[in-house]
Amino acid sequence: MPVYARKLVLRTCGRFSVVASDFGADYRTHTHVTGEALHASLTRGVTWLPGPILIRQDSYDFHRDYDVSQRPVWFTPGLFHSDLGGYRLSASELDSTRFNAVHELYPTTGASYGFDRRTSSLKLVNRPAHVPTYGTWQSILPNRQILTCGFSADRRLLDYFEVGQTYLLGKKRTMVQITELSSVAEASEDFGMCHTPFIQLPPDGAKHFASFEVAAVTLRYILIRGQTREATRCWKFSWESGEPVALPAFYVESVLPLG
Repeated sequence: MPVYARKLVLRTCGRFSVVASDFGADYRTHTHVTGEALHASLTRGVTWLPGPILIRQDSYDFHRDYDVSQRPVWFTPGLFHSDLGGYRLSASELDSTRFNAVHELYPTTGASYGFDRRTSSLKLVNRPAHVPTYGTWQSILPNRQILTCGFSADRRLLDYFEVGQTYLLGKKRTMVQITELSSVAEASEDFGMCHTPFIQLPPDGAKHFASFEVAAVTLRYILIRGQTREATRCWKFSWESGEPVALPAFYVESVLPLG
């Protein structure tokens, strides 16, 4: 079955923030976008499966919440492109907003310890609503570029994209706009050592590579590129300009139903 791919450049139209870590009260943001987030955004959420979810008991399961087979297109992780080149953003491309808020609509902003006079011991109690929370929230400044590559066995799903289209991305609903598009390339299937772009794999994904570079690691995934450890089936895409892209079968078949 033929597989097609197309490179996309997205421009953020507002501040972008996806909290990655909390150092005390200093919230840091990711400087990449996952394939799951790009699928949800660039398909305008049409594969979402609405249903009752108890937030406190929810465990992240993308394929429970989205049926990719309804719109079988996927995207390599989107990495922000720095003004200095590469994907490591400089301090001038990031910003932090200070906040100091009182939670007025809910009975507590968290929990703390209080003294129980009846038992003469400490106990966990709700923090009073008048106690403020404070810290910093890091974000990426507007007009930053996100580079990604979409691929599908259905060419029509890639022909759909046009420069100027806008989408909402992420939980904070940042607006993004397509600013550049490559042509649609049909893959040539090959078997051998595969040098990949950054792809998103489970945390143990490094086992597939003989040499590699890591852009990000979380408890759910690793963003990694490099040369595969062993010969493998892969799809190679080439364009009139720019670097070719090679996607190994173990990645493509894990994210995209090919029939």
